[in-house]
Amino acid sequence: MSETFTSSNLKNSLRLLEGSRFYLFLVLYFVVLLLPAFWLDIMETTDARYAEIGREMLRNRDYITPFYNGIKHFHKPPFTYWMTAFGLDIFGVNGLGARFFLAVFSVMSLIYTRAMTFTLTGDRDKADLSVLILSSSLLFLIVSRVISTDIYLTFFTVAALAHMFEQIYGSKSIRNAILCGIFFGFGFLTKGPIIFLFTLLPFVFMCFVSREHRRAFGIWDWLAMLLVFVCVALPWYLAVINANEGLLHYFLYDQTVERVADAERFSRSQPFYFFPAVILGTFLPWLFYFFANIRNARFVKGGAWIYMYVLIPFIVFQLSASKLATYILPFYPIMAVLASGRAERPLIPNVIGYIFLVVGIAVGATPIFVEYLRDYWMFISGSAAAYCTLTMYFIEKHWFQQRYHFTVSVSLILVTLLVYGGLCFSGPYIKGYRLSGDDIKKFDPQGKYDIVIYSAFTPSLSFYTDRVVPISFGKRRETQFQTEEEFKDIYFRNNQELVRYLDQREEYIIFTYKKNYDRYIGLTGDKCELISDRGDKKVAYFCRKGTRPGNEIRSGELYRYIP
Repeated sequence: MSETFTSSNLKNSLRLLEGSRFYLFLVLYFVVLLLPAFWLDIMETTDARYAEIGREMLRNRDYITPFYNGIKHFHKPPFTYWMTAFGLDIFGVNGLGARFFLAVFSVMSLIYTRAMTFTLTGDRDKADLSVLILSSSLLFLIVSRVISTDIYLTFFTVAALAHMFEQIYGSKSIRNAILCGIFFGFGFLTKGPIIFLFTLLPFVFMCFVSREHRRAFGIWDWLAMLLVFVCVALPWYLAVINANEGLLHYFLYDQTVERVADAERFSRSQPFYFFPAVILGTFLPWLFYFFANIRNARFVKGGAWIYMYVLIPFIVFQLSASKLATYILPFYPIMAVLASGRAERPLIPNVIGYIFLVVGIAVGATPIFVEYLRDYWMFISGSAAAYCTLTMYFIEKHWFQQRYHFTVSVSLILVTLLVYGGLCFSGPYIKGYRLSGDDIKKFDPQGKYDIVIYSAFTPSLSFYTDRVVPISFGKRRETQFQTEEEFKDIYFRNNQELVRYLDQREEYIIFTYKKNYDRYIGLTGDKCELISDRGDKKVAYFCRKGTRPGNEIRSGELYRYIP
């Protein structure tokens, strides 16, 4: 394949992003991210955790202390909860409200990635290509729809790096130091000190090998950065530490040291090849360019040393006992920058085109094999048919050969839209509880009856019923920052506590797994009728108080936590 052909291929792709078309691309990308958001279930456990904390923050009008199903929850700083609460305040307690700001910060991450690439390369085409690469990276596309800290941390990381690189390789100004301090501060309010792993730790290393890094910030720049960081990041920490005894040790040890050293406590243990496998699976086909450019990295200021901004955090995560796929997303923007150089040559374009076609056909065929999707086959198969038709058009018009980068990027974005569209129908049958919540509200539209979750941990039911639902025998909760009196009616740790609560109610609604129903009746002696059946793990009953079998209440065998 000639160099002229490959260069024209890339130019054909980038021509579609020239001028105002770039902003049109961002608008369409924003719309694609939000399209399934309203109908897509709040999934257990990550979605449910952040969505419910945001809902309780909104309902309590307390933006300082996070509550998770009625219990104080300090696992993460509050920025993600704030954004979730603001979205719910604007759009209501639903998936769109919970996910709206995820899409906003995803698009802002793309804008800053473009600016950072231009600073490092001085090339507008490479800046536009880096946006195509990052926007179509599967991990970025997935995290942009998951209610968690990661997309917010990614934005603050790339924004801070953009101003750091502007100070290092572009125009020096105290403004860059101030903005770095702001983004460090909000990053610290998002996920604690991890923001420095992606920014300051590689910067410090680069100071040993790069004169530009050593001379970037003067003493007044560092002082301004520190002052702004302190003003942004510390007030919330000081407020909650002052109000909650033992919280400082909890932040410094439990949520920092133990997360790195004790994977079992947080269920984050993974094999050594976990992160390489994640990168391989979520940065293709752009990963080839990322590695190919190591030998010829003169296109980027700083040369191959800029790879340290990926390698150093990667090594730290590899050494950590706690591993989660989304941890590494904040260095994906830098990977996109490094993949944008000498990326002219298409990679097996015809094969990739047919791979996308097969994926579309597979999605369209899912109602044949998945029984609960058959009622929605027209929506799923119709959407898949439209996607396959577009892919066939790309293949027939040789877009995979002539506009490879743009076509692959758009195909990856649309295939995730197709998959997430399908999840709108399958979510309630997997880890979503939207339909169960709807059934309960339909039975009890006025909210007259209390709801109890028995031997399960489904806080998304609190989200969908818009009230804190007491949970019995769910996951162990950290209650050291509250008195027992404060949580006695929302968290039951044994049979006696549950029965005490039920004794005060003549009628109520119980939500549980179907396999637990007989055990529950044996415990309580109550008389119940089914009001919602959404599968073996999603049943709700309307119960009336019966005769308590005292010997069963004392039985320790009926009490267990859900792992």
